[in-house]
Amino acid sequence: MEISIPQSKIIKSVAILMMLCLHMFNRGYEGLFTPILFIGKQPLSYYISLFSDVCVPIFLFISGYGLYFNYQKNKDSMVKFNSMRLFKLYINYWIVVLLFGVLLGFLLGKEGYPGTFTKFVLNFLGLVSSYNGGWWFFFTYILLTVLAPLLFKVLEFCKTDLFLAFVLLFYFVSFYFRIYNNELFTNPYLAWLFKQFYLFGTSLFPFIVGAMVLQKKWHSQFSNRFGILKYKTLFASLGIGALIVLHGFIPNLVIAPFLAIPFIFLWNQIHLSKYMEDFFLWLSDHATNIWLVHMFFYMIYFESYIYAPKHPILIFLNLLFWSVMASYSINLIYYPILKLVAIKTNKPNEITLHNQRN
Repeated sequence: MEISIPQSKIIKSVAILMMLCLHMFNRGYEGLFTPILFIGKQPLSYYISLFSDVCVPIFLFISGYGLYFNYQKNKDSMVKFNSMRLFKLYINYWIVVLLFGVLLGFLLGKEGYPGTFTKFVLNFLGLVSSYNGGWWFFFTYILLTVLAPLLFKVLEFCKTDLFLAFVLLFYFVSFYFRIYNNELFTNPYLAWLFKQFYLFGTSLFPFIVGAMVLQKKWHSQFSNRFGILKYKTLFASLGIGALIVLHGFIPNLVIAPFLAIPFIFLWNQIHLSKYMEDFFLWLSDHATNIWLVHMFFYMIYFESYIYAPKHPILIFLNLLFWSVMASYSINLIYYPILKLVAIKTNKPNEITLHNQRN
């Protein structure tokens, strides 16, 4: 079977939890939190957070899968559909910029918030992410969404292996510049263009693979073969454990997409309880807001408060709680605005899911 809408929403929730884990615990723990369990010289939280760098490739995979789903349904309305999607995303984003980047920064007297008028405008348009480093993905996602119809036309025109080889090569070249040689230009405009180039290049690969998986029915083929196993939940869990161990031996970010894709396939073979499904489906409604706001809590404004519990699990729950509370507050503004501009919507902000309503 192909990836269903509930499955994609659950995967998105898992990815957002991974993002919190990655950002909070993939750093030096001295003075921040007290690990309990160590594996060698590193705390267990380090290895879990290290594997959690698959979160962005997961989002990209699901985005490519979902957008290609809509493209297959109605190619002619793809541009209109994506334009409305991005318009709603911008409304959501602007609310967060004004509340957290401007108002909260001003009230707390945080240096650089809101900063100069130029800084505000560039962040407001999503062109830079100096208010919140986690926003780098915003403009990259916009580019992918705008270019999606063209990319999908190329996907259907070219041979799969040829196109896959191209995006794979593009990925490695872009990764090199992103990590090892990202200061080629001193001119700020050229530097900005260069940054968008390598961010787009490192994002394109999992995005296109997501579309390919739907086009070639690879997920269905895998599920059919894996489904013959008597204890498929156990074997899928062991497979995910093996991926975590592999990343521990190869800690370089370059392998993140190559772990994210099998993780998605394996995760979808795990039988979840009704309570877990309901939790992940509920959380998916807040995923976009959690992405947009969580860094304000754990790093920019309230770092000492978020890390106050000291125990990694309690710290994680603390950040998740306040991020979700912020999401509810944002949605109190978001939905009335949507009604004001006469945009009909039944679900909270979603940027990565194929939508049956369109």
